Parts: sequence; structure tokens; C-alpha cells
Amino acid sequence: MPDLRDELTDAPYTPPADALEQQVAEIIASVLDIDKVGREDSFYDLGGGSMQAIRICARAEQETGLNVDPLALLENDRLVDFVAELRGANSKTAGES
Repeated sequence: MPDLRDELTDAPYTPPADALEQQVAEIIASVLDIDKVGREDSFYDLGGGSMQAIRICARAEQETGLNVDPLALLENDRLVDFVAELRGANSKTAGES
């Protein structure tokens, strides 16, 4: 059974706001073996480190088709910030084509 998010953080749970946030939250939860990830949750507070960031980003890239850099997760550790960074980085890449 996965760990409960509420045992790892005191922050109130805010559910993902859209499909991409939900998809990325599910990937993070799966890799970190926890029940759920909210928009304001910090990857670090949930037990994440550099090896998990690499696994999360590889899966996110594979499942979403977006370009995902592990450094983006390490520098933007809250789900809402990480997904915003993904959107911004991928819109710049698409605009350069």
C-alpha cells in the first residue's frame, strides 16, 4: 500500500487543476509510492530526490510527449510550478520549429 500524502506534509491538499496537472501528479505519486499529489505539494516534502526526478521526468516525457528536463522538477518542486514550466518550455520549443 502506498504511503499517504497527509503523513508526509502538513500542507492542505489542493487537487490538480487540469488534465496535464492530473497526469503529472499521478506519475509523481506512482514514482514516490504515495497515494496522491496536490498542486501545491513540494516534490521534496514528499520524499523526492534526484534519482526520482529522473524517473518522473522520463515517464512524463514518455506519457505526455512533452520535452521534460529533470532540472525543471528540481528547480520547480511544486506540482503547479513544474507543470507551468513544462508548458512554457514546450511552447517555446514548438515556436522555434
